[in-house]
Amino acid sequence: MRAELEDNQSRHVRLLLRLSVCEGVHTMYTSYSSRKWAQVQTTARQIKSQLETGSEETEGVPVTMEMTPVTAQDKAASQWTSVQMETCRTD
Repeated sequence: MRAELEDNQSRHVRLLLRLSVCEGVHTMYTSYSSRKWAQVQTTARQIKSQLETGSEETEGVPVTMEMTPVTAQDKAASQWTSVQMETCRTD
């Protein structure tokens, strides 16, 4: 019975890891996509203003948007903690 419980726990841990990785990749992609979209919009505004004013000058340093990293606890974190505690207690 103990082996069966450990097998289920192992499967549970693998699924939690998969969930955690998927959430991390999703967060990174969303952040990257938002940052790139903001850069495209900034570049488009710069080009539009240059065309309207008729100036051919280009800025030496492009405007970049610094984004503050946001940390958020993923759905699997609390379950990871409880599984980790159980594993340490049984060892």
